[in-house]
Amino acid sequence: MPVDLRETEQPNPSPASPARPDGVLGRLVLPDAPQAAGHARAFVRLVAAAWRAAHVTEAAELCVSELATNAHRHAAPAASAEQAEQAPFELVVLRRGDRLRCEVHDGDPRMPRPRDADALDEAGRGLFLLAATADEHGAHITPHGKAVWFELVAWPEED
Repeated sequence: MPVDLRETEQPNPSPASPARPDGVLGRLVLPDAPQAAGHARAFVRLVAAAWRAAHVTEAAELCVSELATNAHRHAAPAASAEQAEQAPFELVVLRRGDRLRCEVHDGDPRMPRPRDADALDEAGRGLFLLAATADEHGAHITPHGKAVWFELVAWPEED
């Protein structure tokens, strides 16, 4: 299921224009598929550049890639490809004061738990990378599952 970034909900991407009252800079519905992480990285790159936060793009891409991958791998699995398209997850990019905040919402209410990954494991380090890279991170239950989020200081001089 291809994702057309031009058809996502985005307000006028101009720092001269304020973000929406709720702080949302952009939203992207992601398929429950392996390519979701790539779509999430591209979207965060686009939004960060548009809102003059390109200096945090690398960290934001790393963190959002981990969140999207975790949502795909660990959220309650769909029984079929058709159900996966009907039960996607969502990336929301917001401005909270001087911070760029990215939230990945999925339909699984189970909270993420760090794993004990050893040096040779190929997986299991996502939450540790998030903790090491983001200025703040966390998760909370939502009416439809959970949201896992991170924040990066993106506009320190403006506040």
